[in-house]
Amino acid sequence: MRVRPLEQIEQLSGARYSGTVEPGTRVDVAFKVGGYVRELAQTKSVTGPRKIQEGDVVAKDDMLAVLRETDYQQKKLAAQASLAEAEAAQKQAQLDFDRTQKLTATGAIAKVELDAQSARLTTSRARVEGARAQVREAEISLADCTLKSPIDGVVLKRAVEVGTLVSPGTVAFTIADTKSVKVVFGAPDVLIDKLQTGGKLPVSFDAVPGQFFGTITRIAPSADPKSRVFDVEATIPNHDDRLKVGMIAKLVVPEGVLPPAALALPLTAVVRSPHDPRGYSAFVVEQVNGKDVAHLKDVKLGDVVGNAVLVTDGLREGERVVTMGATLLNDGEHVRVVPE
Repeated sequence: MRVRPLEQIEQLSGARYSGTVEPGTRVDVAFKVGGYVRELAQTKSVTGPRKIQEGDVVAKDDMLAVLRETDYQQKKLAAQASLAEAEAAQKQAQLDFDRTQKLTATGAIAKVELDAQSARLTTSRARVEGARAQVREAEISLADCTLKSPIDGVVLKRAVEVGTLVSPGTVAFTIADTKSVKVVFGAPDVLIDKLQTGGKLPVSFDAVPGQFFGTITRIAPSADPKSRVFDVEATIPNHDDRLKVGMIAKLVVPEGVLPPAALALPLTAVVRSPHDPRGYSAFVVEQVNGKDVAHLKDVKLGDVVGNAVLVTDGLREGERVVTMGATLLNDGEHVRVVPE
């Protein structure tokens, strides 16, 4: 077993965190109308044309998919027919009104008849406007059968096939703008005051050589209720598309002050408490009759700091904690300490 004396730490200088790469902008593209998917966008490949798929680059207003338009074309024709009927009725109402107005001027008929014809004319005009609105609505629905990309980006997900029946609001594609990406990581509350929007953080990736610098663009206003850390976003330019969505990033936080007398326990030393399924424990090595014995102690933990976690109760400074092999031990077991 390997052990390490529990020590106080005063700085988070150089603390390392892991984050996940997310696109600068992510858009779920959904249909506004329902129907059967008639066509998917085609793109060129080494084997010839193929359907658009994950990883393909699209431009703003590029066609992504088309629904079967037959039903919406019929609705447009019906709306146009209703408009024509309403316009004819308005024309007749206008003629009747003009004729009645002349007769009323000569005293041939009562004014009440003119009022009635005026009401009919107003009603016919309203029906024409309503019919025109129905035509415009039908034209919009017909245009909405074609799904277009709202941004320049890359396809992250395609959720439909030709023949798929979709309803209004069905997400068909997820498009992301990866010209800039965000690295999102969780920071403890003791570090939040030291991070500011616009600050720079060094970022590295195992999959991509070189070092990058991210600009802090967002700090969550509240902590996650389960992990008790604040989400922090650092934006990195990605014009050459070297950084891919989902990559793991390593960040080095340059500064941050811990509370007084903060004890840091390596994460490898933490085990589940046998007394509380939600609690945690650590093995402390003590000398008993000249031999090293591991004793299990329940501990209360605070925030995660890099590869360690703050201890708020249960351990004292200087106690030797087992940092390797803790999961293999039993309380009261004799151990042999391997020097580091």
